Amino acid sequence: MTKFDELKERFPNLIPVQELRSNVSIVELAVQWGYEPQLHKGKSRPVLEHPGYRDTIIIKNPMDAAQQIYQRAGDFTDSGTIIDFIRNRLSTVFSTFNRPGEHEFKNITNVLYDYLRIDPQHVSQNRKVTTKLAEQGVKQPFTKEQFDIRPLEKDNYLNQRHIGAQTLQRPEFAGKVVSQITYFDPASGHADNFLTAKEHPERKYLTFSNVAFPYFNGQSTEVTGMELRNDKVKLHAPGSDRLSSVFVSNPPPKTEHFYVMESAIDVISHRQLRSIEGNDKFDSVYFSTGGQLTPQQVNTMARYIGSFEKTDNWRIHLAFDNDESGHRFDLQFIQQLTAVKFPLSPTIATTGRVGYLLPEQEVYRPIREKLLTRIDNFNIDVQAQFARVDGDTLGQKELSSQLITVSRAGEQVQISIPEACPSLSAVSKLLLEVTGLDQRINLEKSCAKDFNQELSREVSLRQKFRYIIKDDTGSVLVNGNSPIMMARSMQQMKHQTEGEGATRSFILSERQPFGFLKPQVEIRIEQGVTTKSMQTPEFDERIQTERNQRSQSHQPGEGRQEKQALNPENKPKIGQLPEQDHKTRQIKPQHE
Repeated sequence: MTKFDELKERFPNLIPVQELRSNVSIVELAVQWGYEPQLHKGKSRPVLEHPGYRDTIIIKNPMDAAQQIYQRAGDFTDSGTIIDFIRNRLSTVFSTFNRPGEHEFKNITNVLYDYLRIDPQHVSQNRKVTTKLAEQGVKQPFTKEQFDIRPLEKDNYLNQRHIGAQTLQRPEFAGKVVSQITYFDPASGHADNFLTAKEHPERKYLTFSNVAFPYFNGQSTEVTGMELRNDKVKLHAPGSDRLSSVFVSNPPPKTEHFYVMESAIDVISHRQLRSIEGNDKFDSVYFSTGGQLTPQQVNTMARYIGSFEKTDNWRIHLAFDNDESGHRFDLQFIQQLTAVKFPLSPTIATTGRVGYLLPEQEVYRPIREKLLTRIDNFNIDVQAQFARVDGDTLGQKELSSQLITVSRAGEQVQISIPEACPSLSAVSKLLLEVTGLDQRINLEKSCAKDFNQELSREVSLRQKFRYIIKDDTGSVLVNGNSPIMMARSMQQMKHQTEGEGATRSFILSERQPFGFLKPQVEIRIEQGVTTKSMQTPEFDERIQTERNQRSQSHQPGEGRQEKQALNPENKPKIGQLPEQDHKTRQIKPQHE
């Protein structure tokens, strides 16, 4: 007797969904339909991959079908129960069950019924794969006591990443950035945890220091994981909860800004860049997701945001890396937060694209139509950038790869988004606009790939230019090395602004280590009237020193001779040759 027959005896009319979920494992179903176990991957959770569709899935709770969930590698929107697993693959893996005239849920249950009807011996073979994968993915729980945690050392790896002590000592990061000591036993050739090292003082350990960032899940004050970094290490401590935990900075009394980023180093770099720009307010909370993004991490951050005291105009800034992966994280985060107003369902798309099914219900029609109209406008703008040339197949292929495609099957609408930064960014912004969440959420990207790269570029400018002039908007107006020339530039800007009757401020600063700026001259003009003019004694001395150096570089009388050369006393008249200087040009007669 098959499992289907057993369930039909218990439930003659309709088998409940919870019973279907309890009796069909995602792993078993995946193996039945061509997914292959990846035993060399997934140290903590089983991994399977379908070679035909390049579809890699990660399984949580592999031994408990009722509690089992999956996630597609690199795309947290494609995740959930076995129902979600089938729904998102009706157009690919389970396409033989995808009958457009039938309701979607009936197609899903037909997949489950089909599996329940197969030979019990075959089910038993599939179950052995589940057991093997589960044993492969046994995970040791994280315990902070296994690690030697100390206050952050003065000289640490973050200095190499251009992060200064001033930033690490800010209130956002007090107690949030520490050192972790690793004990390596040369005799055994591997590292021991802290508890083992304490039990064996006779062993001659080699010790290495890592910068450690503790992770939290928002449900307690206990550390649930750690991100470890140095010049050769980039990993999470064994047992760390990467599914739902994040790095979170200390909150201010009232939070105005919430920043979400991929790494803790980007978090600290962003805070330092703000200080370099002159913003030292303690008004923000920073999150790091550790180079990934899961639905559980989004829930954790939402839990923190909901619990903190906030200003009336608080905002969330999605500041993932400025690459395709970062833009995809933006879209995944927004898709989850907009689900209440407009629930998109992820679906499998062709290689190099991200697919979503739009909600069919009538209540979502206004938002759906607005989104589709905006997508049409985006495609029109993209097409306008391509010149139409007959026979240009490569050009047409490039154009197609940039367009967001819309397909319809009855009332069901699917959008397919190219995995390219402009397209992903466009859909993220459009979703925020049509749901009204653009009033709370905005996208922020670094000028470089990430904020640490941007900080590195800022620090490297000190090697080229000692001084910088900025206006009150933070715009860079002049870079230079000469105190005299920079002071003249400030005077020229001052006179021009006074003449225009405008209101502006200018600050001339000296670049310091780690990119920080030290103001040397400040001018403030209001409606053409100078209300503040400040210059430090230090900068006065530098101007005088440069003047002395310039005067010493000229020979006595050199300045007068240069002036005469530019303004000769005996200027020739038009049509005449200049008079000869007999003192210098007289030709002496030759002696015979």
